[in-house]
Amino acid sequence: MTVLAAYVPARRAGKVSPMAALRDAGTPADGRAGRVRAVIGLVLTGAGAAALVVATRADKASEGSMFLGLGVVLSLIGFIVIGPLLAGVVVRVISALVLRMFGPVGRMAERNALRNPRRTGATGAALMIGLALVACLSVVGSSMVASATQELDKSVGADFIVQSSANDGRAIVPKAQQALEKAPDIAHITEYRSVRARITGPDGAFEDLNLVAADPTYADDLRRETVAGELKAAYGKDAMSVGDDYAKKHGVEVGDSLQVAFKNGRRADLKVAAITSDDTNVDKGAMYLNLTTAARYVPADRMPQNLIMFAKAVDGKEKEAYAALKKSLAHYPQYKVQNQTDFKQDLKDQIGQLLNIVYGLLALAIIVAVLGVVNTLALSVVERTREIGLMRAIGLSRRQLRRMIRLESVVIALFGALLGLGLGMGWGASAQKLLALEGLGVLEIPWPTIITVFVASAFVGLFAALVPAFRAGRMNVLNAIATE
Repeated sequence: MTVLAAYVPARRAGKVSPMAALRDAGTPADGRAGRVRAVIGLVLTGAGAAALVVATRADKASEGSMFLGLGVVLSLIGFIVIGPLLAGVVVRVISALVLRMFGPVGRMAERNALRNPRRTGATGAALMIGLALVACLSVVGSSMVASATQELDKSVGADFIVQSSANDGRAIVPKAQQALEKAPDIAHITEYRSVRARITGPDGAFEDLNLVAADPTYADDLRRETVAGELKAAYGKDAMSVGDDYAKKHGVEVGDSLQVAFKNGRRADLKVAAITSDDTNVDKGAMYLNLTTAARYVPADRMPQNLIMFAKAVDGKEKEAYAALKKSLAHYPQYKVQNQTDFKQDLKDQIGQLLNIVYGLLALAIIVAVLGVVNTLALSVVERTREIGLMRAIGLSRRQLRRMIRLESVVIALFGALLGLGLGMGWGASAQKLLALEGLGVLEIPWPTIITVFVASAFVGLFAALVPAFRAGRMNVLNAIATE
């Protein structure tokens, strides 16, 4: 990696003629190289944007994912290549909003940042990469939470959900179930069991699937749209429902009979009374039947226990019912009772934990970027030693000098942050459009997080400038002027 990183600078240095190296100004070749680089960067960025657009318009997530990955890579490389061109524009805009209030010191900081656009672009690119990934994951994570919340609001009618505290699918033992059923102020409690069976369709094809055996009240606890029939009819005697994906695959229609061979039980012919829509994230593809139907063909000692239970409170007694359910499970700490607010927060926390792990890894990339800013400023201070001495000689105080270097660092950090956050939000929005094919249909931009990261980038710039600014402020004026 070190050899690869040094390859381009080494080749560029080797192409400089001795006479051109003696000049203070850039050579004509520098201008031509800058124009070629700008064209290449624009082409790469345009190709990346086009790939992201294609990804958002894909009909299948598997097809669009390839274009999404290609768009992310091309747009990232394009932004890195076009960084010097963007630096000339973005730094001026940021300086007009942030630095002009600091008077001459702010204007000098702006010109120092613009003095070498290539170096400014490269320094900002390191910070841009880390923040782009942070912004992208923030958009995707927030969209996942918002989509799941919307789905729960639309689909879940139960007031309370009882399940394992560890969310590990641990079954609810009969004694805990009996304790729940004795709780006051409860309108109904729904049992939910997963029963394994081999299902043979009208086309003769069979599949080993899990059927949801539940009480008829589950139709109210989880509102599922149907494309044919009525879901409540699926809880009738020897009846069941199927998802529309399964129905399309095997040519199943309402009224057809399916051969169901229950694991550890007998075989049954069940009538399809409803076909549910699989355009959902909750119980997608689930097949429902009445718990009594399953009990007719599966012996009681072979019947799986409840994985999860749902409860509905008596109207106006939600608080009392919530407290009663929690009290009934006081001796069963392995289970938890959640209302819809708790369930949504639990979902948000789970996604947040995953994102925090990723953010921790990305923090390392940001630390590397900060070190890059420190190195850039340190080199800049060394290169401008004589200039710093002359400015001090004509009246620039140490305090003003340190402020100038800090402001230069801040504007470079904000430049990288602005590019990174903008790029990351574009990636995140494209990813969400692709995930919408899998049911995540809500785009949520976490503006508080984005704004916090942008403001924090300014403090990152201040922190990165501490050592270079301190070193510049301690320079001896006469020695600095005498430096060749």
